[in-house]
Parts: sequence; structure tokens; C-alpha cells
Amino acid sequence: MSMPSQRSEAPSRPEAPRAGRAVAGRRRGAGKRFLVVGDVLDGVLVQTTAATANVHDPAAVIRHRPVGAAGNTATWLGWLGAEVDLVGRVGVEDVYRHERGLADAGVRAHLRYDARAATGAVVSVRNGDGRTAMSDPAASGVVSGDDVPLDLVGRADIVHLTGSAMLGGGGVDRIAGLVARARSGTARVALDPSSEAVVRAVGASEFLGALEGVDVLFPSEQEALALTGASSATDAIAVLTTVVPLVVVTMAHDGVLLGRPGRSPQRVPITPATVVDTLGAGDAFAAGFLRAWATDPVRVGAAAREGTRVAARALGFVGGRPPV
Repeated sequence: MSMPSQRSEAPSRPEAPRAGRAVAGRRRGAGKRFLVVGDVLDGVLVQTTAATANVHDPAAVIRHRPVGAAGNTATWLGWLGAEVDLVGRVGVEDVYRHERGLADAGVRAHLRYDARAATGAVVSVRNGDGRTAMSDPAASGVVSGDDVPLDLVGRADIVHLTGSAMLGGGGVDRIAGLVARARSGTARVALDPSSEAVVRAVGASEFLGALEGVDVLFPSEQEALALTGASSATDAIAVLTTVVPLVVVTMAHDGVLLGRPGRSPQRVPITPATVVDTLGAGDAFAAGFLRAWATDPVRVGAAAREGTRVAARALGFVGGRPPV
């Protein structure tokens, strides 16, 4: 999700980070517990003026940041004051470093390590024309339902499955296994396809078939079209809502389109923001939406508006995670 430019103030951390933010007399997400399953990666984020190959840009801004859709969503949930656990995989030498970073953001990390694989990585290069990203899931690419402790699922109110690295490796069987593990308790299940490339690699019909039991789906417009073969987001929602009862399509500057069976799609506009980096904005949106939806699953429009507010904050930082 991307937002138009408008100056905004840097966010401050909520005063009561474990109790939830008070909004209109209620505390969204209070008393609810979230479990996020997916990728925790290392990122090399490059901002450059170079537009072609074979150019040396000594003024490029290069930053190393922890990234990954699951880590991003979990840390925004933690920043918002939610009770959140995260399950993922990293290389053996990076367990403590990532656990500490997640803990600083209010996340209880349950990271498995793989002695045969390094921590996954993303290289993101931005210039005036757009972004090019390259990813290597490595250890995150072998996350499976067996990695998710049943006791964590049993305590969760919402289980969120996300990350192109996690959903890509292993194809449809990995997705179905993760959904089945998430459904083993009483939690509602959310899933973010995370990448149009993943949808195409797995196969649209196979991907849709693995979504039985998912309660809310968070595709981008491109992912929704890839999943359905439709020519518009509205037509895609008509197909997706025959499989998943709530579909939340993020459409960059065009905002969010909410789909439910038997209803016309509802559009929610973006929250204007100063765009510093679009990486992780969709993950932040999911965090804001899920936290509000956990408290009130009926008022999905209000949950989407909360999601756009959190996404607008995320757009003001490099790397997709909140400052801690």
C-alpha cells in the first residue's frame, strides 16, 4: 500500500503499550492475543539516484534493517499495544539478535533455527522510478505448520499467516498445512498472499483451494487479480468471497476495497502520509486492521480505517517497522 505525500509527525509510542490504544471510549484489541506466523529476514535497503547498470553512486543511502512480512506485522501489533507472539525461522547465528529486536517492539518471539540455512534476506533498491526487490527466503523458506506450537494456537484469538518467503516454498501443501494448524484452535485465521509472484508460482486455483477455513484475506489488487484471473478488483472480490468470507484488497492510492458475500464492495480511502519508504506499509495496515477487527469483527470499515492510519505511520520510516 502506498500513500500520497503529506507531511506528518513522527509517531510516539502509545503510553500504555500492553493495554491497547483508547479509541472512542473502547480499547481496540484489549484482551485479545495475536499469533503471527511467517518470515523474519535481514534487509539491505538502498536509496540511489542511479537509473542504469554500471553506475557508481557514492551518495547512495544504504541501511541494514530487520524485515520480513511477519516480523513487520508483529512489531506494529506490539507497537500498538497488542499481546503478540511470532513464529518463524532464522539462521542459528541470528536467533538472539532477532529475538532481542522483536522483544524491544513488544513481541514474544518463538524462533526456530536451521543450522543448514542462513537467515533469509531481502535487497531493496529504490530510485526515482520505483523499487526493485530481490529476496532469498533461506531459513524462512522451510517454515511449516509443524513449527507452530499448538499451545500458542490454542491461546490466540487471531492467527495471521504471511510472508512471500514462507508461502512460496513448498507450494500449496505448505499453505494448506499452515491453515490447518491455525484452524486447530478457536482462533480466527487471517492470511496475506504477500506476492503476486508467489500466487503465480503456486497456481491460482491451487492457492484458492488451500484457503478453506481462512476468515479474512489481505491481497493487494495485483494479487487479487492473479488469484482469480479477473480484470478488476470488484470482479476479483466476487470470486474470492465465495471462498473467504471477508476479503480486504489494498489498492495503493485508491485505498482499500472490502468484500463480503452478497454485498457490494465497500471502499475506504487512504490516510494521507509523507512517503519515505513503501516497504512494509501493507504489513502495518494488516496490523492495524487486525487489532481493531479482533475487538469488533462487524465494523470492518472502522478496522480498515485504523489499518490505513497505521500504514500511514509506516510510510514515514525506512524498513517497514516502527521505531522502538
